Amino acid sequence: MPTVFDPMPDTELVLYHAWMSSASRRVRFCLEEKGLPYVGIFVRLLKNEQNTPQYLALNPNGVVPTLLHRGRPIIESTVINEYLEDVYPDTPLRPADASERAAMRVWTYMADMVVIKAFQELNWNRMMGPTASKWSDEELAQKIATTPMPERREQWRRVARQPYTQDEIERAADVLGHVLERMEASLERGPWLAGSVFSLADINMSPYAVRFGELEEHGMFLRDYPRTQAWWARVQARPAFARAKIEPVKFA
Repeated sequence: MPTVFDPMPDTELVLYHAWMSSASRRVRFCLEEKGLPYVGIFVRLLKNEQNTPQYLALNPNGVVPTLLHRGRPIIESTVINEYLEDVYPDTPLRPADASERAAMRVWTYMADMVVIKAFQELNWNRMMGPTASKWSDEELAQKIATTPMPERREQWRRVARQPYTQDEIERAADVLGHVLERMEASLERGPWLAGSVFSLADINMSPYAVRFGELEEHGMFLRDYPRTQAWWARVQARPAFARAKIEPVKFA
């Protein structure tokens, strides 16, 4: 299997990704829905491969995924998926209706700006804490020094030395409960988040929907949101979903 240290494969589409990365999952789902062949290169995040000179030359933010299209890097999962729509318009994933297209972008904004941050606060202690809490001060300083994005540096500092508090965790759970309520109301208008057609809205929310089970310990159950539960069943039934390998997060 090729790595970030190997020469770039000579193929049209190359995806640098991580299996458990929510952003990577969105792009894999989009590629699979469109039936686009690509070479996947796994980036080992806990080995800091995303911050090596080889990878930073492709993605200066030091995050996954990065898509290479004919050797040209495209970064940020939302941008990548819209780019794939522009370059490969067959099997469209943007609604033709302008109002539904706007709804698609609202849900993508919700995923990018609200949902991901809430899930990070909810469970980063459990996901990253077992590793980060064992770092020495020198190891933590090295991790922070080699992480380009200030927000991500602060996240590593928090999880290693100042874990998210119970109040912060409960506040994040409340935010996600509000998102479930918004989804339930939105799905009254049609079977998909943007309305009548499956779109990037559903793809971009799917890596977070797979984690809704994490809210059960906070008293929130998907069965209490029947339209959202039915939507999630429809998403999971799509053949591309299985090929994209969007599976529940497992805690150590």
